[in-house]
Amino acid sequence: MGQPNDKGPAMGWASWNTFAAKIDYNVIKGQADALVSSGLKAAGYQYVNIDEGWWQGTRDSAGNITVDEAEWPGGMKGIADYIHSLGLKAGIYTDAGKDGCGFYFPTGRPAAPGSGSEGHYDQDFLAFSQWGFDFVKVDWCGGDKEKLDPKKSYEAIASAIEKATKMTSRPLALSVCNWGIQSPWDWAPAISTMWRTSYDIIYYGESADMSRVLANFDSAQHPAAQTPGHYNDPDMLVVGMKGFALNQNRTHFALWAMSSAPLLAGNNLATMNADTLSVLTNSEAIAINQDPLAKQGVRVSDAQGKQVYSKVLSGNGRRAVLLLNRSTSSASITVRFADLDLGSTAAVRNVWTAQDLGSQSMSYTATVPAQDSVFLVVAEKP
Repeated sequence: MGQPNDKGPAMGWASWNTFAAKIDYNVIKGQADALVSSGLKAAGYQYVNIDEGWWQGTRDSAGNITVDEAEWPGGMKGIADYIHSLGLKAGIYTDAGKDGCGFYFPTGRPAAPGSGSEGHYDQDFLAFSQWGFDFVKVDWCGGDKEKLDPKKSYEAIASAIEKATKMTSRPLALSVCNWGIQSPWDWAPAISTMWRTSYDIIYYGESADMSRVLANFDSAQHPAAQTPGHYNDPDMLVVGMKGFALNQNRTHFALWAMSSAPLLAGNNLATMNADTLSVLTNSEAIAINQDPLAKQGVRVSDAQGKQVYSKVLSGNGRRAVLLLNRSTSSASITVRFADLDLGSTAAVRNVWTAQDLGSQSMSYTATVPAQDSVFLVVAEKP
């Protein structure tokens, strides 16, 4: 229904994980600037997405959204214009219900009533498009509270977006965020660019947690639903956030790359260290994520948590492979080429070390530390 078809899953940054509701023009401008200056834009990141907290539920007498221009000089069009001036795309947020989620930490502000779009779908999505936004995340807190039907609500939202696009000629990518309720992978591909499959990967003020990363990865395993332009969404990235070391950041990013999941960084781009940047900008991992086939990696073997995932890549006989050790001790994990539907001989390359590991026969084995992974590309040899 009029959804933009980018070349691959969305890549960009979203405000919630780091800033929660403490956002304004200057915060978003600073992160947009950092996205460019850090090299993320050059690596393919293009969206700057404003999440919850930008709006306090206020409307004028005609029902049009109004914002505090002390926080948003020039209104929301002003920040969208600035993001566009950097050659980036702008994203915004609302709720499918009458109210939003209302978790306005760390501002101390009470939850704002009326900060959702129910009853104003046509009006609000036209406004977002007229302001210049390219992407909209639609949450489900109000919808859940009101016991709305997710499929019907999001279909009505998609219809409103289609009407807006016809009026403005500006495509507006729809991100369905109803946490996997009513199996959105069964109906959201027809109406949206991406759909959340689980609850949040992190809550404000918490440290990143590998068990949550793995749970969200597992919940997004619906490969039949995914096609180019339409993606299962296990939530924003927590790469570079408190609690994760380099190896955890790499495993997390590899899981999302194997899934062709949206890559929406959630860390503070202005203060990230070199290790975080090296993960987010790894060209080989990004190429796997953005592979034009948009296939989702699937598990091909599992021995007491020592797992092998395979993702079909474009080109003849190429696979991305993740050796994932969910166990509590270091272990040898073997990928058998037959499990990848490949012939007996293949070249193996380590993604993170950019090291060619040579021609291997029948299989490849690596030692994988506990709760860690090895990320490979395996290419069949004639």
